[in-house]
Amino acid sequence: MKNVVVSMQNTLLAEAVAGAFQKTGDFRVEQVLPGRPGDAPSLCASAKADVLLMEVSRLGGYTLESRMHVIDTVRRAVPGCKFALLCDENSDPELAQRVMRTRQDRLIDAFFYASVTSQYLTAAVDAL
Repeated sequence: MKNVVVSMQNTLLAEAVAGAFQKTGDFRVEQVLPGRPGDAPSLCASAKADVLLMEVSRLGGYTLESRMHVIDTVRRAVPGCKFALLCDENSDPELAQRVMRTRQDRLIDAFFYASVTSQYLTAAVDAL
């Protein structure tokens, strides 16, 4: 069973993603409360996270730069944790390109577009 921490700005999306993981029975899911992205490092440490999945947007606390700062912090606290970013490629193609380059530069382990199915997302995270 993998421990996954989910950090999303949108409550509805956070609940849907967490529900998709829980539905498989293969994950323990902890959610960072929307509006509190800075809580991710402590939650990852206490949950002994195997994967941190974070939404990236242009809103403060959810920007790519702030997410990379969270990743650096979690990487020190939970060395085996994998990192995945999720972004909306339709509403912000430029940001989606930046997230993709972050993966190409091997700064994260995976990225997903918001348009993927929940089955694909859970399978891909399980494969990390």
